[in-house]
Amino acid sequence: MNPQARGARLRARRSLIVALLTSLPMTAVNGGTPSGCADISTIAPFTQFRFDQFQAIFDTLRDPKDPNSSCASCHPGASGSAGLGLGQGFSYDNLVGVPSFQVPSLLRVAPGSPLQSYLFLKLNCDTPPSGTQMPQGITPLSLIQQAFFFDWIRLGAPLS
Repeated sequence: MNPQARGARLRARRSLIVALLTSLPMTAVNGGTPSGCADISTIAPFTQFRFDQFQAIFDTLRDPKDPNSSCASCHPGASGSAGLGLGQGFSYDNLVGVPSFQVPSLLRVAPGSPLQSYLFLKLNCDTPPSGTQMPQGITPLSLIQQAFFFDWIRLGAPLS
């Protein structure tokens, strides 16, 4: 299959997944129904990842009102807010295959299943299954960054 056809197929699949996410109740799974989820279906699928790209997002995303604030400032080192440390060398092991503190029935990152991954729902939805959209109190990740997380999880959350 040519790359353009494959890309169109992946975009259509992602669009269907996003539509399902916003239309099906998830209360049986996690006690909360996400809403206000962003449509990332127009973003070309990502197929190659290096985990250090995600770490860079965690380390550099800043609150314009507090330039000293980043994801890793609320979730420092090995353990941070809600038991999630996003510090260099800890974030991957704290995310992939680990139950969420707030909704233990959901893994933070369920490899292959972005819509069952608490991290993606927290980044993508105005009202996630629990708490508030991340990063808290500042502009959400761009649609491209959200799609990057979606595709990374969809492809099994590879370390490299």
